[in-house]
Amino acid sequence: MSEDVENKRIVPILPLSERPLFPETFTSMMVARQKDVATMEEIINKKGAFVALLSDNGEKALKSVGTLCKVTKFIRLPNKCLHVFVSTLERVRIINFITDSNSINAEIETLKDEPYQMSLLTPYIRVLKEMMTSSPDTAKLFQFATDLNIANINDPAQLSFYAASAFATATKDFLQEILELTNVRKRLETIIGYIHAERDVIEKQEQIKNEYFNTIRNHNKETVLRAQIKTLSAELDKLTNPDSEQGSSPIFKTVRSDKDELAKRVQKKRLPEEFALSVSRELEKLSTLEPMNPEYTLTKLYIENILQLPFSFEDNAPSYSISAVKDQLEKDHYGMKEVKERILEFLASRLKAKNNKGAIICLAGPPGVGKTSVGLSIATSLGRKFFRFSVGGMRDESEIKGHRRTYVGAMPGKIIQGMKKTGVVDPVFLIDEIDKMGESYHGDPASALLEVLDPEQNSGFQDFYIDIPYDLSKVLFIVTANDISRIPSPLLDRMEVIELGGYTPNEKLHIGQNYLVPKLLEKNGLTKKELQFDKKSLTATAEQWAREAGVRNYEKLLDKIMRKVALNILENENIELPIKVKENNLTSYLGKPYFPKDEIIKADKNGTAIGLAWTSMGGDVLLIESEALPYKGELKITGQLGDVMKESVSIAWSTLRRVAYERGLDLSFFDINSVHIHIPEGAVPKDGPSAGITLFTSLWSMYRQIPPKASLAMTGELTLTGKVMAIGGLKEKILAARRNGIKHIIIPKRNIRDLEELNEEVKGNVTFYPVEDIEEVIRIAFPKESSKELSRDELKKLDSLRKAKMEEKSCQ
Repeated sequence: MSEDVENKRIVPILPLSERPLFPETFTSMMVARQKDVATMEEIINKKGAFVALLSDNGEKALKSVGTLCKVTKFIRLPNKCLHVFVSTLERVRIINFITDSNSINAEIETLKDEPYQMSLLTPYIRVLKEMMTSSPDTAKLFQFATDLNIANINDPAQLSFYAASAFATATKDFLQEILELTNVRKRLETIIGYIHAERDVIEKQEQIKNEYFNTIRNHNKETVLRAQIKTLSAELDKLTNPDSEQGSSPIFKTVRSDKDELAKRVQKKRLPEEFALSVSRELEKLSTLEPMNPEYTLTKLYIENILQLPFSFEDNAPSYSISAVKDQLEKDHYGMKEVKERILEFLASRLKAKNNKGAIICLAGPPGVGKTSVGLSIATSLGRKFFRFSVGGMRDESEIKGHRRTYVGAMPGKIIQGMKKTGVVDPVFLIDEIDKMGESYHGDPASALLEVLDPEQNSGFQDFYIDIPYDLSKVLFIVTANDISRIPSPLLDRMEVIELGGYTPNEKLHIGQNYLVPKLLEKNGLTKKELQFDKKSLTATAEQWAREAGVRNYEKLLDKIMRKVALNILENENIELPIKVKENNLTSYLGKPYFPKDEIIKADKNGTAIGLAWTSMGGDVLLIESEALPYKGELKITGQLGDVMKESVSIAWSTLRRVAYERGLDLSFFDINSVHIHIPEGAVPKDGPSAGITLFTSLWSMYRQIPPKASLAMTGELTLTGKVMAIGGLKEKILAARRNGIKHIIIPKRNIRDLEELNEEVKGNVTFYPVEDIEEVIRIAFPKESSKELSRDELKKLDSLRKAKMEEKSCQ
């Protein structure tokens, strides 16, 4: 970096206090100090030049770089000041100050820029023009510069001095820094950086100013509108009631009456401390709102919701009679001995402990077995209010915990709504279809329900709408489900599961006679003198038209018969009464049977076997078919089988080959045949596999070309070593077998305990065969089959003969 120093001269100095001057510009200045006026007059008389030099504090802190100027015109003012017009020439640097009593002189040298390229001019001119004309706020940075003036400049150094001299807001120190820079590129970049920074400051100031003005304008507008509302209300009040005072308009009467009414209700109702404080705050807020304000209605509804909630300040022990509960359950439901005992035990423990808290009852079973009606009977026997709602298909947790009051149309959740509706702190809540809850981006209702049902949490249940902890610990919760495996494990862990199985034919007969027929007669306006059912008709209806585990369809069919009878009586006045419904005339009321007696599942062909399965609808009977095709291929499986059933097929197939080998049977069957297994009734649910031995029996029947024992069904899963594993849902499977006329059932030996717990009405006249391994299954299903196994030596001899035959075939 070099500086060209030439033409050393001595010239007078004029101190500047505001801002420095820049070369190659034309400007004016005021000279006011007497000493400076005398110096300027001497310069004017001699027609000489002077250096305009910036000073921080008069003559005591003069800068070292200034601008050489030439006076072109001056005006003497009445106050003895001079208005001088000068043309700036070049930048100079002070070498040495020469001071006398009258003036300040200095020895100077020219300060030139470092070498630069003229190509800098075009891009910086474009940038400066864009910045000067981009917005009115940026234009405020410049005093007199225009894009036209900039366009006429043809030198980058001159461009930088012109732009700096045009700054309106820059400080004198910043301008002095620009003046002293000898690098043209750096000088231009510093100027552009300053413009960027100042523009951001100006834009932020404008934003703050606009926000402030908007706030003031909105506030003023609101004040004016409120004043107009009050004035219009007063005028309206005068028109409707000339004698009234100004403050008695209908709007203010509404506010006062609402607040007074709610205040009276608050005084009458005893509230917990948190609720009382919240209601007090909301009442104060209500008095400041106009009725037309949406917040007014929301606040009023919130207060009313809290006032409708029941509260208890005493921890009363439960007060019900076990005998009363027992009588009510016996009155409303036939059978269900185990279910009733479990319910009585559950309630007795709460009564004995004098505590309402405890586990939640979960009634699980197929549809139509009476889960909901059992819950209603419990509520009736306890003398409590009853509230029922379903969570089947629910995907939004706000249905349980309510909406926050920030949402339009917000309301409490189902739990708080139930407490408001019952009006007591200890109702019975029945939550239906808990196994059919969903999950979505709206939240997980199962997790929200956990806070409701958990005895350790529900004493402080917090609904989003109420937003204050509410005590649910005195509520008796009963939930229902068809399949407990679909209930989330954290919920299931807190429940007392009571399973309701399907009904036997005899139970359906008693339910029809003692419960359904009297209820439906009253519903259809009939009497026993007009319509009578015999036992055989009720049994036939259950077995041939309504063979499901529950009695819902059974009830619908009986109702259908009564509707037809009612129509017949009204259309025929001379009809002979009573009308008797018998087994032989059921088809005239119900049409052809859905399950005719002669259409039962049979395994009377080779390759067939009957299996028993459990589903959420109760027990079911599956016919498994196996067929050997005379060409080499792989094992083929059809029938929409689940993953676990496919595993059972593989194990049964491997077990078949192993048993055939151990018995010394012909293994060439597996080399020349392709096997197809089909299950017409579909797949067993993944959580309850029990078709292993049935699959093996079907394959063995196909392999040996022997049909299994007549009227035989079986259930049990098979291990790879041939052991029979325990199964679940034994009662439902037995009932399904009996509905299909099955007389013999093979069950796992490990399920003998479950079999012994069943009453004789469920077992009927069925013969049960507990088995432990696959050999026992073969002996029972195929009595004529030998169970002899070959020794190791015999197997080795047989293997050598097989290999010899295979080698002989390959040679041929």
